[in-house]
This record gives sequence, C-alpha cells and structure tokens, in this order.
Amino acid sequence: MYKYYQKSEKREKSKKDVLNLNYAPAAVVCEDRQFHAKVRKHIASALLIAGMLFLLTGCGHVTEEMKAGKENGIALMENGDYEGAVAEFDSLIDQTKHVSSFEIDVLKYRGEAEFMLGDYGAAAYTYDTLVKVDKPRAEYYYLGAVSLANSGDAEGAENRLESGTKADEKHAAAGYAEAMEALGAAYMTAGDETKADEIYQTLVEEGFSSTEVYNRWMMAAMKKGDYEEALQHGEAGLALSDDRAKKEIAFNQAVCYEYLGQYEKALELFRSYEEQYGQDEKADHEIAFLVTR
Repeated sequence: MYKYYQKSEKREKSKKDVLNLNYAPAAVVCEDRQFHAKVRKHIASALLIAGMLFLLTGCGHVTEEMKAGKENGIALMENGDYEGAVAEFDSLIDQTKHVSSFEIDVLKYRGEAEFMLGDYGAAAYTYDTLVKVDKPRAEYYYLGAVSLANSGDAEGAENRLESGTKADEKHAAAGYAEAMEALGAAYMTAGDETKADEIYQTLVEEGFSSTEVYNRWMMAAMKKGDYEEALQHGEAGLALSDDRAKKEIAFNQAVCYEYLGQYEKALELFRSYEEQYGQDEKADHEIAFLVTR
C-alpha cells in the first residue's frame, strides 16, 4: 500500500460545526446555513473532472469488484451514510499497490465523505494526501483549508489557504471564496473578530460579495460590539440580488437595533421578519421580551 494512504490515527466523529456562530448575550443571531452546500458543490465539481480523467486514462489493475465498491461508496454517500462510505473507500485504498487515477478518484470521494461526516481532521489529511499523490492543485489546498477551519485550526487553515493562492494567484480556482469564509468563521470562533473582519473585507474587495459574506461580516462587527457597522454590512447584503442569507441578515438587523436600545425598531423588524419568513421560536422569544420594554 502506498505510504501516503495511511489513514489518520484517530477519526474524530464529532458533529460540532465551528461555522455555527450564534452570538447572543441578549438576543440570538441567525446563522448562514448555505456554506456546507456550497463546499459540497465544489467538491462534486472536482469529482466530475476526476471521473472524466478516469474514463480517459483507465486503470488496468482495477478489478470489476473494485469499481463496484466505488459505486457502492458513492451510493452510501448519496443516502447520507457517510461513515459507511468512508469505510468502503478505505477498503478500496487498502487494496491498492500504486497510485493511478482510480485511487485519486477514491481519495476525493473519501475526502468528501469525511467532510460531510464531520470528521474534519481526517478530511484535511485526505486533501493533504491528494496534494502529495496527485498534484499540488489549489482546489486541494482550499478544501483542506475549509476542513481545518471547521476543525477549529485557524492557523492550519490559513497555511493551506496561502499554499492554494500560490498556485492560484488570480483566486479563480473553485473553493477559494469558501476557504476564505471558513477561515473567517474559524477566527470568529477563536475570538479574533479583527482577522475575521479583514477576511470578509478582502472577499468583498475582490468581487466575492454575497449575502453569506455580508452576513458573516455583519456578525463579526456584532461580536466586536459595533452594531452601526453591522447594520451597514446588513444593508449592503440586502441590496444584492442573492437571496441565500437575507433571512439571517433580516434577523440580525433586528438584533442590532435591540443592542442599540432601539426597542420599538427592533420589535418592528422582528415582526416583519416573521411576516416574511414565518413564525420562528427565536424571534418569538425576542418579541415577547421587547413588548415588555
């Protein structure tokens, strides 16, 4: 078995997600729930390319049983059995004696399954392995950065991100923006809102504006206690045609006004939020508090 295929000593099965950045001494901040879907989309794109390469190059040592095993692993992933999928892909890798496009393809699927399982350390290890056995592609570094950021290793994530940008000077490769967002979230979790703020500002300046980015930038400002700045970021996000995180921004706007002591405005916005997005337990809680002010 190729030495870089050795599995990590310990698989962390924790489902904890450092992107869950609800910050609420007095009110609850809604989080952006679109991030993992975007990351998975980019992983899927990379896998599609890998599949095309496999069809072009072929692998003489790959048996029909191994091909069936890969398809079974993919099916397990599609059904949400990520632990089963990882076990299937590990079994295939254990059967290999040298690296070919088939093994690289399997490693990519394993990285995705580990990430979706919440085993971020193992996913990062798999993407590091891909850098060694395939090519130092920017996408691998970015996916590794996302994985490490989710594991809480902001420093490691930043190192992977820097490696990716060296191979992708124009920041055009898939996964760059997602890696930056994840790094910003990791710094917020670590309590370094200044670095998070810098990252989100960079994304906007480089043309990667989105409601998710503005919502995260808004949350960084809120954690610094600068609610006026947070409201500015929220307004900029709501001005975009992108609707993905407008619900979160709308909630966070009301939270900002509550922190600023503008209770009537906050109550108005929470009620407007429920009119637009439906009744919400967190909003109900805030409304119940505000009507007594």
